[in-house]
Amino acid sequence: MQRVCLAIGLGVALLGAQPASANWRESIRELGFGVIPVETQTQATASFEAFLPYAAQKLGVPVRLFTASDFIGVNNALIAKQIHFAWTSPSAFAGSWLECQCVEPIVAALDKDGNLGYNSVLIVRADSPYRTVDDLKGKIVARTEPNSNSGFLIPTVEFAKMGKPIDRFFNSPVSGGHTQSVLGVLNGTYDAAFTWTTRGDGYGQIRTMIDKGMLRRDQIRVIWESDLVPAPPVIVHRDTPADLKQDLIQFFLDLHKERPDLARAVAHGETQGFVRVDLRNYESTIEARRALRDARRRGG
Repeated sequence: MQRVCLAIGLGVALLGAQPASANWRESIRELGFGVIPVETQTQATASFEAFLPYAAQKLGVPVRLFTASDFIGVNNALIAKQIHFAWTSPSAFAGSWLECQCVEPIVAALDKDGNLGYNSVLIVRADSPYRTVDDLKGKIVARTEPNSNSGFLIPTVEFAKMGKPIDRFFNSPVSGGHTQSVLGVLNGTYDAAFTWTTRGDGYGQIRTMIDKGMLRRDQIRVIWESDLVPAPPVIVHRDTPADLKQDLIQFFLDLHKERPDLARAVAHGETQGFVRVDLRNYESTIEARRALRDARRRGG
């Protein structure tokens, strides 16, 4: 795992932070915030450059950023109590919950239209001959990595239900990440790839790459999309002090109203803000993850 530590220290006092509660701050002198690898490490650092000092101001202690080379690395850091909260994929959360039931979701971002969720999509180059899923039979169709919800879990489960198991219907390598998948489609390494977006590309991988000049929307075409799936949650360890958890929840609930630009950075695109979520919002993802795990154990 690779770690990026951007601690905002003495400047907190100068920013005039007025903590609502000092209890958890008596034992926790710094907060670690983990983010899943939607971007490269360098891009992630740049995206959160303004967020970290603002979070430090509002929460009253320095905040550092933690990134990892894969989705589960961020969750494992939270489970090990190396960090205190994390923005992660629904599938990675579900996998960690099935292993230890020691993590819980607290908030998630609405899309620009107020929907709580996003879609897994299958993209091809706009100038490709592929128009339907059946056109891609036997072709190279990339998934991201096993702890990605949109890039692995959802398509794996949904295509099996269609009678088109991905491992047999396509040649389906694992790209290692959403950016790699999209770039692989653009440069011809893959005929198609799974990634994630919201209605109108408000937030998600497509929006992130458009905003960074890495993609023009007219370069790709979506030929399949899933039903709405739960939004990426911000999660905490179940042992998180109650007053810290409440402060984190309130911080995110207020973020869009006070700093919409920073809410956009965390959500990776346009959002109406963060709302409270809990385990019930992710029951379907947990069941899908459990079903996939059990099928593998049976050799199915």
